[in-house]
Amino acid sequence: MLLLASVVAAVAMAAAEPLPPVLPQALAKAVDTFKPVIATYAATALPATMGNCSADAPKPCQEIGDLYNTKTSFYDVRARWISGLNTLTVDTLSLTYDAVGTVTATAAVTFKSLPLSLRVDACLPSAGCSKLLDNTETCCGGPKTITVVAVATCNETYPFLRDLNVTRATISPALQIMVNVSGTPTGLFDATSLVQNELMTQGSTLLQKQALEPLNDKVRAFFGSTVFCTQESQLAWLAKHPQANDTATTSSPAAPKTSSANTSSVALLVFALAVLVHIS
Repeated sequence: MLLLASVVAAVAMAAAEPLPPVLPQALAKAVDTFKPVIATYAATALPATMGNCSADAPKPCQEIGDLYNTKTSFYDVRARWISGLNTLTVDTLSLTYDAVGTVTATAAVTFKSLPLSLRVDACLPSAGCSKLLDNTETCCGGPKTITVVAVATCNETYPFLRDLNVTRATISPALQIMVNVSGTPTGLFDATSLVQNELMTQGSTLLQKQALEPLNDKVRAFFGSTVFCTQESQLAWLAKHPQANDTATTSSPAAPKTSSANTSSVALLVFALAVLVHIS
């Protein structure tokens, strides 16, 4: 999700070129050019906490309700909020593409610490449930690094970017839910695989439903209604429109400056990071 926001922020700050661009190339160039700006936005735009803000959450807090609430035969787990989001640093950020224009975005971010407000009740079918723990020390500590890979297909008619899916998500070190047994930290269960699978499944769903349309709108606003997915397609178009080649100039993305476009890009960045945390 961060990777999506990175693309949006870079596109919003890139100047349209006279020659309709090869979209994957333009996006990759913009992300590379504005990587320091994107990293700065990521480090400053998030609140300290997200989740159920009424449950004694540190402020500033963004209200999205409980992060996780599930009941099984042996335990009930309720994750109310997660904090430390504003300790984020961007480790890596890249966008690549293949010969047919498929775009792959990769991002890794590290949080110094991610204290999770967690309550776990132990349950027995015949005896009911009793509180096992209720604190912010059980999970998830830090530093934690989350790496996400997302893939989108390119199309030369609107919407230009389609089928945006999270194809890989990794969390390191593991998300161990720890309890104190007679003074000794003991692992209750490892939530890493669960969270990674949810990042891919729910992340893809949320991106398709809520983020893809704004992203395509920004691409159209700053690059126009004509884009190409491959160099071959652009060359074929130039062969039919030789006058465009005569007037086209090669330009680099414009320098970052404050504007309403930048403001909306930051908003989308916050949204994408919120999705990342919410589905974890």
